[in-house]
Amino acid sequence: MTEEHSLKILKAARNPEEAIRHFTLPILSGIELAYSSRYPFGTNFLEEDWDLLVVLDTCRVDVLNQVQEHTSERWLSNNSIGEKYSIGGSTLEWTAQTFSEGYEDEVSEIDFIAGNMMVQEVLDGNLRPEDSANISYAPTSWNTLDRTKFNEFLPAWEYRDSRGPDKGHVDRPHPSAKTVADTAIVHGREHDPKRMIVHYIQPHYPYYAAAESAGRTQLHDWERFPFPSLRDGSIGLENVWNTYTTELESVIKSVGVLLNNYDAERAIITSDHGEAFGEWFGYKHRGGTIHPKVRRVPWVQTTAQDRETIKPNLDLSCSELSRDEILDALGYI
Repeated sequence: MTEEHSLKILKAARNPEEAIRHFTLPILSGIELAYSSRYPFGTNFLEEDWDLLVVLDTCRVDVLNQVQEHTSERWLSNNSIGEKYSIGGSTLEWTAQTFSEGYEDEVSEIDFIAGNMMVQEVLDGNLRPEDSANISYAPTSWNTLDRTKFNEFLPAWEYRDSRGPDKGHVDRPHPSAKTVADTAIVHGREHDPKRMIVHYIQPHYPYYAAAESAGRTQLHDWERFPFPSLRDGSIGLENVWNTYTTELESVIKSVGVLLNNYDAERAIITSDHGEAFGEWFGYKHRGGTIHPKVRRVPWVQTTAQDRETIKPNLDLSCSELSRDEILDALGYI
């Protein structure tokens, strides 16, 4: 038993509500994942018609609608925001369910720019959806394809632009939206993919955009992982909501840059899953859940045209963070 697990049990023993959550949630998650692994429900995006699929990690439909009201980004202000029901309640489940046996032909046509390490972890067989919830014993049945089935797979989560904006945040667990967009633009111009997925980690926590706009180089503890503080009331929902919204606004601008520097007749902006901030006693996101704030994702249809508004001069370096440090920062261990 780890020290962290012991502390969780001690905290649960002092708080009846926490005790119920601590001991019942893993059981519920195990049942949900065992069922959903065999009988997936939701939209598999591989069955939809698109040339470019942009995935914003944890993007909620209602917050995107809120941002649409005042954004200057044309791809968002000029298009309606539809909805889909995601095939996964977490990136792990979304990856396992989307790129599964039976979709070999579709996957073979795709170049994948992965800003989230979890996608590669699942495709390589290092993590299963149940592992992040410490329920590895759950009787699940996954049929996920491996990473080699893609036409190209670029692990953008490994990259850092040594000139910024990644620089200055030595503990940033994932690449900036700019680095992901620049990587996709350069790859698109050099290889002209038949279909391409660009998976941004933003607006997933840790939330950096608000800190950067305030000139801070360090995050508040709750900006790294807000849910314990939100649950116990030590930080208000408005603070978390505004910080999450700022993170989303930062990636929306990056998407605009991508759409102006890539050619795609049919571009879709969506999410792998949403996020719960206390609605119906739900917090965060997890595989197997049917929570509507987690499973409902936006679906924006637009086009992309390479107007060559930028010419990225990539100066990439690899992250100095270990695998476990990245997993911990993203709330997976």
